[in-house]
Amino acid sequence: MNQPELRDIHLPDGSLWWPPAAGWWFVLLLILLLLWLLPRLLRWLRYKPPKRLSLQELERIRRSYKAGQSDGAVLREVAALLRRVTISYYGREQYAAFTGNQWIEQLQRLAPGSGFSDQQLQLLAHDRYRAQCELDVDALLRSLEQWLRALPRSNEHVSA
Repeated sequence: MNQPELRDIHLPDGSLWWPPAAGWWFVLLLILLLLWLLPRLLRWLRYKPPKRLSLQELERIRRSYKAGQSDGAVLREVAALLRRVTISYYGREQYAAFTGNQWIEQLQRLAPGSGFSDQQLQLLAHDRYRAQCELDVDALLRSLEQWLRALPRSNEHVSA
């Protein structure tokens, strides 16, 4: 019987590692994408908008008032929060030194048409260090919340 003639075994030519298979190109692309995304992801995880941080601080002030904190202490904490918010939006160099009526104007400019009554603004600007002052703390905290929610979105990144 005639059997077909068999050819000898032949080895592949050249190197086996180049060019890589399509899967290796995909892995390389995935690694480069992760290296590009990782710093952005970390920055996003650390980013805390000033508005959100301020609302969290307002909730802390509310809890301390319900726990028995005095009206004067609440007024001082609200004034300090407002000062920090103003500085976070406009910068320390420009607006940290404002007091009295200048500070009231700045608060009204930051979130116009919302928030505080004239009496509350006067209390915040002038009467916060008095030993005794007439104050409706619940109305002040509601006004503060309304003012904070009316703030414009800040482009600055504030890390907590």
